[in-house]
Amino acid sequence: YETLAAAARKHYGPDASLKGKFVLTAGLGEMGGAQPLAVTMNEGVALCVEVDPQRIARRIEHAYLDKGTESLEEALGWAEEARAAGAPLSIGLRANAADIYPELVRRGVTPDLVTDQTPAHDTLNGYVPNGMALAEALELRKAAPAEYVRRACASILVHVQAMVALRKGGS
Repeated sequence: YETLAAAARKHYGPDASLKGKFVLTAGLGEMGGAQPLAVTMNEGVALCVEVDPQRIARRIEHAYLDKGTESLEEALGWAEEARAAGAPLSIGLRANAADIYPELVRRGVTPDLVTDQTPAHDTLNGYVPNGMALAEALELRKAAPAEYVRRACASILVHVQAMVALRKGGS
């Protein structure tokens, strides 16, 4: 909460909140799971990308996340509607950040703030490579750990390049 409040003050003024602001993030694990609630407590709109549907369900169940979807279009629609109304909202999008962040760049979608809480520091047991279903990735992790790490590193590169592009685009 305090980190996002400080970001609002730094970027939008000493008395600012995230009201009317669109925050893009990824990862709803143990560290990242608090992000959607922290954004809405700061009056903002959060789009939280997460590969694991169980994490989205758990965050909704515990009221850290307002709603979830597998549709980028639906998520963006909800986010824009809430942002325009100045209403806080948190959305879990079941997808891979290495797929979604570049797609947002391609579409010219510019979030106000971009952050990341994926486990990119753990290329074998944390980060999930893009381009494959979660179950398929978990099997690859067991069967061919070196290949899994190679794919995870390639996905992390795409993910970070998209974050840099979003920053250069105004986020």
